[in-house]
Amino acid sequence: MTNGKTCLLCSLAILLILSLESFLPHEVASEPAFQMGLSSGPPPGKTDDDNSGENDYARFLAGMPTSGSALGAFEKDPGWISYVASINRSWENFEARQLRPMRQWVSQELCAAGTATAIYPFSGPDFLNLYTLFPHAKTYILVALEPVGVLPDFSTVDLPDYFADLQRCLWQYLYTDFFVTSRMAAQIADTELRGVLPILLFFMAREHARVLDVRYLAMKPDGTLEERQALNEGDPGPGIQGVRLVFAAADSPEERTLYYFCFNLQNGSWERNPQFASFLKSFGPLTTFTKSASYLLFSRYTSDLKQFILDRSHYLLQDDSGIPLKDFDPVIWKLKFYGTYIGPINLFSSRYQPDLAKVYNTGKDVYPLPFGIGYQFRPGTSNLIFASKKQEYYRDDRRESNETFSGHLACRLDGRRSGGKNRQGGICTITPIEHGEPALAAAVATQ
Repeated sequence: MTNGKTCLLCSLAILLILSLESFLPHEVASEPAFQMGLSSGPPPGKTDDDNSGENDYARFLAGMPTSGSALGAFEKDPGWISYVASINRSWENFEARQLRPMRQWVSQELCAAGTATAIYPFSGPDFLNLYTLFPHAKTYILVALEPVGVLPDFSTVDLPDYFADLQRCLWQYLYTDFFVTSRMAAQIADTELRGVLPILLFFMAREHARVLDVRYLAMKPDGTLEERQALNEGDPGPGIQGVRLVFAAADSPEERTLYYFCFNLQNGSWERNPQFASFLKSFGPLTTFTKSASYLLFSRYTSDLKQFILDRSHYLLQDDSGIPLKDFDPVIWKLKFYGTYIGPINLFSSRYQPDLAKVYNTGKDVYPLPFGIGYQFRPGTSNLIFASKKQEYYRDDRRESNETFSGHLACRLDGRRSGGKNRQGGICTITPIEHGEPALAAAVATQ
């Protein structure tokens, strides 16, 4: 009975959050269908050979001073000043409640785990959780339905409206640690945000990462990645659209890469676009993270993705909304459980897992979780499952991927960095590198 009451309270809390959003300014009424938007290249007024300003854009979006950049004039705008005061309070609370205990837990529980590449299906723009949980990865890959968006031209947008839209989009995340897809569709589609890129940059700046380069991409049917310029609004363009951000952590000069792809992960899309799976295979073994995933991996419509994750991952961290416990072969996987399992929120009550409840009730291999995460976002109600594949079941994905895919992005898409090499008419050449049917939107996906 206690668990049922707790579950009901969490569901009511989420509904309260959604209803409170209606009292925030500039509410968007409609929830238009997602477009696989592909955006322009450099920020307005910049050229392909001048990319030092992306970090200034990130800091400005995050409400942080830009140290004498061209954006400095906008820092006097009352709308930005008000935004800074409000977002600073929200961030400080979020960092104290969520990030600090999460970082401490990671240093104790995940410090020896992980691969060079971490992937997050159904992520939305949630770079922050993936980066916090796996801070030593070299490449991060987010995959979701939301469009990429653009770097804004602040000389043409209404700053109070823009930052009100951005703050509204972040408000629920900074309270619950997840985005609701249906809400985000309304919050970004008809506003100047136009996609997830401003939120990705916000998170990077707030984590004191230095943004070095931003490039807009389209993955063609043959698997090549093409750098793209601006498209007309509403024109999705050919290929799987995405963005590539190169950044460095605050305490390291080493470059890292974040890819975000706007891609539907249901079976039909997965089968029609085999180049996407080949691209992922080219990175070698993966660490996969999922949370607040609407239990989509329980569905037969995402069975291809689920099998890919199980085949290609060396490590997997998820809450109970990820892959069902019954799908982990104990011969192949070693599982470690954290937190508590009180079942799904009411919206997903049919996804209750009796076998998972039995594990948590016995207490074997169950360890404390000092922060909240997922739909049961309050500390003391959340769970995480860490799965590590036994070494005898590792596989060499890189050799297979090099035989079927043209390889990982070997050249810099930035001619300034690559000395202009490997650029042919705006298309970056690809060379192999060895390194380590309902729409999903209808499932009320929550990230």
